[in-house]
Amino acid sequence: MQQREEQLIGMDFTHIDNLDPCLEGGYHILYNQELPFLVRFVDDQEHQDDKNTVEVIRVRIMILGSPKDITQITLELSSENDLFFYYFHTVDRENFQNVKNQQQLSVEFQNYPDVCIKTFKRCQNEQQQFAPVLTLMSNSRGKVQILQTLEYKELELISFDMIAGDDEIIRQHVTFKYGSIKSKHQIINGKIKDVFELVKMKNPQLLLHLQKFVNY
Repeated sequence: MQQREEQLIGMDFTHIDNLDPCLEGGYHILYNQELPFLVRFVDDQEHQDDKNTVEVIRVRIMILGSPKDITQITLELSSENDLFFYYFHTVDRENFQNVKNQQQLSVEFQNYPDVCIKTFKRCQNEQQQFAPVLTLMSNSRGKVQILQTLEYKELELISFDMIAGDDEIIRQHVTFKYGSIKSKHQIINGKIKDVFELVKMKNPQLLLHLQKFVNY
């Protein structure tokens, strides 16, 4: 009986999450967190829209290969509120040198994921001082800037050139998200039924209260 109760408490969605098409080919997720972004819009003439918004965006940092032998790094942006929103930044050994020179980085390719993760964690834990800004352009491109607020100015720590997912990437992303939500919903409903059965057996009066509370 105790084993059954322990099984009812935990819900493991790993088998569903592993179906993510972004993980195909051997990608591993190192960082996965929702963060508030300041979102700016720029038109074809590079005129900035005054209507900036704050949006909660999911940031995932993934590597291809093992931590000691990384062949590719991907920074992914997505939104739970807009399944068609999907941008990514991918770097491999060949084009990292360009990124390193442009960003004036002092790290090698193997340490680039750590720099990315550390930067976004600072945005997560020190929101008064560090903030991610996403500029969206009309040519399906974007740019993420990590800004540090100093006493008299804002300092850009690092930036990432982003590309919007094409139609096929968006189709796979939306299909997976929809299927994932549906599958998790079915599992949760099954857990609720199991909990009700357990409560019914141990405390029928409490079951009536629960049914009214959750309108089940």
